[in-house]
Formats: sequence, structure tokens, C-alpha cells
Amino acid sequence: MEKQSHKTRRAKRLYTLKDKNLNDVQIDLNNYRVICNKTHKRKSFYHKYLHNLIERKYNGNIDLFREGYVSREAAPSQNERRVKQLQARISRLYVQISNLKGELAEVESGTVCFPAAE
Repeated sequence: MEKQSHKTRRAKRLYTLKDKNLNDVQIDLNNYRVICNKTHKRKSFYHKYLHNLIERKYNGNIDLFREGYVSREAAPSQNERRVKQLQARISRLYVQISNLKGELAEVESGTVCFPAAE
């Protein structure tokens, strides 16, 4: 007696997305496996979550998603992102301070005269 193997029937969930030429493309996201561009690991998502992710972050462009997807595992941690934000803020504030010091020096030297307010 041979065992009969049967094919599994997975439901298809076709979604319409855009390709790099902005043409409509029908893709079954129910069986779609994503590859992270940094870790090169394959990952699967629930089809509705994946569709919303592509629509929200990649403007519905499947090719842009394939080229730019980075999993949470490979993404920078929250602390690393916060450090970068704080460093950028400090840099902006240093520029603002130097501009204010320049204005103060101009006012103290009297080279810039502001018209009197009436």
C-alpha cells in the first residue's frame, strides 16, 4: 500500500501593487516570502499586514519594497536611533547659538542699526 500524498491548497490573496515602472501588478501576498536585505533571511507575514506595510512605507511599490526591506532584527535599536536624533538636535542648537552670538556681536559693535519702532 502506497501512501497517497495530496497537495495542500493554500488560499490565494491577490493584491494589486505597483512595480518600478508604476504598472499594476497582481501578487499573491498570502504565500509571499520576504528576504531581508541585511540579514538575507526569509520571512513570511500575514497577507493583510504585508499589504498595509507596502502601501504605507513603500507607497504601494513592490519593487521598492523588495530593494529596501530591512527586518526589525537588522534595523538599528531604539537607543541607537535616539542617539542619532539627539546628536542632530545638538548640532542644530550649536548652529543656532553661533548665529545668536554673531547677532549679539553686531548689536554690541553698533554696526547694524534697526529702525525705531513707532
